[in-house]
Amino acid sequence: MFFQRHTFEQSLTALMEETLKKNRINILRKLFNFVVFCDGIDNCLSSITDIASRKDKEHGQRMLLRHFSKWLFFTVDPPLLSEVHTDLDNIAIAVKEKCIPRSSIVKISTLLWKPKGRIWSPLGHITNNRDIWPEFEGPLFPNTAYMLNGRKLKIGILEWEQFCMKTASANGSIVYTHVCKDLFDSLGDYLNFTYELIEPPDQSWGELKETWSGLLGMVERNEVDLSGIPFGINLKRSKSFAFSSVLYKSECEVVHRKLSANDNHWTLLVSVFKWEVYVCGLLTMAWCIGLYILLERYRIGEHTETAKFPACPPSTSNHVMAAVRVPLFQGSLHLPRNISGRILYASWWIFCITIVAVYTGNLVAIISVVKEKIPFTTMDQLAGNEDFKIIIRKGSSYEEMYKNANDSVGKKIWTKVLATRSANIRNSLDEDRHYKMLLQSGYYALITGSVTIDNMETSINNLRRMKCRTGPNYLSLPFPLNSPLAELFSDKLIRLYDNGVLEALTQKWYNTQREEYVPARTKIDISNLRSVWVMCVSGITFACVILGLECFRNYCIKS
Repeated sequence: MFFQRHTFEQSLTALMEETLKKNRINILRKLFNFVVFCDGIDNCLSSITDIASRKDKEHGQRMLLRHFSKWLFFTVDPPLLSEVHTDLDNIAIAVKEKCIPRSSIVKISTLLWKPKGRIWSPLGHITNNRDIWPEFEGPLFPNTAYMLNGRKLKIGILEWEQFCMKTASANGSIVYTHVCKDLFDSLGDYLNFTYELIEPPDQSWGELKETWSGLLGMVERNEVDLSGIPFGINLKRSKSFAFSSVLYKSECEVVHRKLSANDNHWTLLVSVFKWEVYVCGLLTMAWCIGLYILLERYRIGEHTETAKFPACPPSTSNHVMAAVRVPLFQGSLHLPRNISGRILYASWWIFCITIVAVYTGNLVAIISVVKEKIPFTTMDQLAGNEDFKIIIRKGSSYEEMYKNANDSVGKKIWTKVLATRSANIRNSLDEDRHYKMLLQSGYYALITGSVTIDNMETSINNLRRMKCRTGPNYLSLPFPLNSPLAELFSDKLIRLYDNGVLEALTQKWYNTQREEYVPARTKIDISNLRSVWVMCVSGITFACVILGLECFRNYCIKS
């Protein structure tokens, strides 16, 4: 009980600050019930409600007293509507009739919200004459059944493709579609509010320097009632904001463009086998050529006396060409004359047929099938990979995670992130477009949440995902610190989740069960066969050089 307005104002302020820290809707609805006796006090109702409205804006997030307090005024002179300048929802007044002698009739009215303004609506009267207590025509505080009573909320918004998409508007207003619009329309119908979308001036999500910037900064400064985009919950954010119930569970993942093992077309012909196979093949050919020459010359020299025609052993070049023609499926002008030579020659044929068949099959497979190259499989390998640069979006929960990492792997990753960042990016939207462009160019790895990657895969093909070793990240809507709206929205969001509405809204805009992307087979062009052209040009060049040397030799002999 208070007899001075100043004392009432101080006590109301302390009560609001203490109650907001508890942030429980059931406590708010039971605690802020006021009975005010205004007998003999001028402008009592308007002055008290003005104090309550001012304190609500200063300490109550503009909604604590407005929606959760109940005020019953006892007065002898009903105030004029022009004297009532307040946005408190629940106000009732009891006015004692002075003109009826020997009777004590108290008329009860409540202040209602109407399209043309607020009006006093009579509910009935109370009298103790002959102990008659007629029933009221309606509840004493009917506005409590209408939640936020058509209030217009300010919602901070920014384009996030998996949740909100900005569309062009003819009158220049901000229009967003996708999941966010359907979600806030559903919440507005249940909680009885309309909303206005406001974008942050710097077009950024928000970073903590001295204060929060961007969209989170607008929420912290109470410029908006809530953020329309869910953010990950971490320690620093939980100290500055109140969060609703969880909307999404996002796993930390690393995404990069798939790499092909046969991207280097210059070495296509020699990439079929490992280098050990080529070395063993050349050594086997040299050994067979040497043995073939010895066998042929030894057996031919042994039969020169008994033969009708003297046998002239083939030259060394003919023996070499006989061995070389076999892998090319070409015959030889000089076949072995003895059994041992023919057995060796047949063994060489069988060896070459097998090797050539394996080589041909592997070459066809390499040209027709894209073999994926996996550059790393763990975060340790990613941190030590010199070819890949690492990207983390500014202001994200993962930036905070690796920025303050204490282990060696986390420190290496953060160093690579700082080396990759561009100083020319002005806002978060440009940053997202820049990172997508880098991902498609290859040799860039983006550390982000699985929810973001799900959306990327709808527009960017050939992406490979890898799980981080960190735990899940939970996304929910940020509100100003100690805002009663957080719990009010959480209750409805939990119901939407349990009823499957949130999942249905997501499936409406995105197909969550995507088929594995299979790239279309492109036709083979000259770039795929660069090594073949190099081999052909090299052979022609070498032949021309030999021809020139032979012509020069013949010229020297004749002269």
